Amino acid sequence: MRHETVLELSGIRAGYGDTHVLNDISFSVAKGERLAVIGRNGVGKSTLLNTLMGLTNLHAGSIELHGRPIQSLPAHQRAMLGLGLVPQTRDIFASLSVEENLLAGAGKNTSVEEAYTLFPRLKERRKNGGGQLSGGEQQMLSIARTLMGKPDLVMLDEPFEGLAPVICDMLMEVFEQLADGEHTLIRVEQHTELALSFSDRMLILDNGEIVFYGATDEVRDNPEILERSLGLGIA
Repeated sequence: MRHETVLELSGIRAGYGDTHVLNDISFSVAKGERLAVIGRNGVGKSTLLNTLMGLTNLHAGSIELHGRPIQSLPAHQRAMLGLGLVPQTRDIFASLSVEENLLAGAGKNTSVEEAYTLFPRLKERRKNGGGQLSGGEQQMLSIARTLMGKPDLVMLDEPFEGLAPVICDMLMEVFEQLADGEHTLIRVEQHTELALSFSDRMLILDNGEIVFYGATDEVRDNPEILERSLGLGIA
């Protein structure tokens, strides 16, 4: 059965100012799909997510969300149409409480109790300031705040960076819940093994260009793809 296409990029060239970081990027993501984006540092992974969110300079190409062109829309309108970004920098409001952070990201008919159900630790810390949270708690808050906007496509930029293994395991369970709930997920990941265990499809970037885009099973069955694309193997 063919799934509905949620996101489609065609011929994207984008970057910051006049600089091109991404060149000729084209791919699509289907409803409920889990796409992992991997590559070395500095090859354009974060820039790709920022471009989808409208936070870079788009020099060429088109972006469609549910068949609607969005490349000319500002970030807040893209969010209203169903895009959600959890940035690598987390970007929580340090001077606001946990609950105030959540309310800042809330859409219509959204209750903070939904966030607390997903992350009970945040309920315990709801009156604490964002700056008083641990790194893991800040990541929970960043994810929960994004989900308060009710996105159907969630983009996660290296969500495990700098976190303890026990927190990573807990977050992985949350991502599995989101996927089972038919959220579409794009996750930038540094750790190849985590990308392989999480994704249906993989996109490998090098120097701002796609060097592989296909089923994760193909990468598992052909480790030379990683060796050829990134000089990496599968542990």
